[in-house]
Amino acid sequence: NNSDGYSLNLNQVIFDKSVFDSLDEGDAIVAKALADFEAAKQDTIVRLATAYFDVLTAIDTLETASAEKKAIGKQLEQSKERFNVGLSAITDVKEQQASYDVSVADEIIATNDLSNKREALRFIINVYPENLKVADENMPLVIPEPMDIQAWVDKSLQNNFSIVSANYSVEAAESAYGASKGGHYPTLKLNASYGVDMIDDRTFSGLQTIPAYDSTDAKVMLNLNVPIYKGGLTSSTVRQKLSELDAAKALQEQEKRRTVGLSRSAYLSLEADIANVKARKRAVISTETSLEATLAGYDAGTRTSVDVLLSQRQLFSAKRDYSVARYTYLTNSLVLKQVAGILTPEDVDAINEWLIDRPTEVTLTDQQ
Repeated sequence: NNSDGYSLNLNQVIFDKSVFDSLDEGDAIVAKALADFEAAKQDTIVRLATAYFDVLTAIDTLETASAEKKAIGKQLEQSKERFNVGLSAITDVKEQQASYDVSVADEIIATNDLSNKREALRFIINVYPENLKVADENMPLVIPEPMDIQAWVDKSLQNNFSIVSANYSVEAAESAYGASKGGHYPTLKLNASYGVDMIDDRTFSGLQTIPAYDSTDAKVMLNLNVPIYKGGLTSSTVRQKLSELDAAKALQEQEKRRTVGLSRSAYLSLEADIANVKARKRAVISTETSLEATLAGYDAGTRTSVDVLLSQRQLFSAKRDYSVARYTYLTNSLVLKQVAGILTPEDVDAINEWLIDRPTEVTLTDQQ
């Protein structure tokens, strides 16, 4: 004979501490992952900006090293000429030769450093950077608002994504600890079922026939489970999760202290950067004035080409330091916002507006 039927089953947890706490733990883990993702995005912005400005710094350093080598080379030639006509001792030539050899080594080191910095930037953007723009000398020096270091510390403690991630780690650990204690608690579950069977006629040995019939089965049950003893497994798990919770809280406190230190350092550095940029700009103006005076003396015959090259070397160094100061200011402005948790791609767009094509340097050869 044939029989057909169907059944419906419903199982619903009414109380299970382990399940409920595990659900909270999952929510905290998801929130932590989102915070980590935002922190990674901000870190990428700062790493990219740092690598970009490192390349510019390396270019300026190489130009300065080349200018120094050229100036010292001229001094060496002059010392050799003076020695050949008996106007100086061989020791002067040896000293100039030693200085020149050092300048050659410095240029080699600067060239290699530039190659390494380009590779570091290529690692992030996956292309070799060419014709990078530099920071405009007229770019605004934006003072941190508000001008209150404690306000930035408070903002960092509230918004910093590393702290947010650490907070969710603690929440997840607390939920896991609560779930582990659920092994000591009873569980209550509801089970409801409904079934129908339809059976055809049945005949035994052709003598007796049992007519077809339908049967219905409906149940509603409450299942209560009370744990008695699991060989110490639950207690051991509780101790483990408690230790993990303590570790999460310790890391949370560590992250808070680190963020406070980073926030204060970034704020103070940015204040110092603004003053440093202004001072370096004045130094460039002074060295430019000195070079102009030296060039005037060179045209009048009172200064030599070596004097001009030395003045140019000083100007190169001053401009390099001025550029590095601007790059450091721009980087630290991003770092401060990163620590405060408010860094966005729009901040990068703002910096891009302050970048211009590299100006062409005028050398002594050009002037002659």
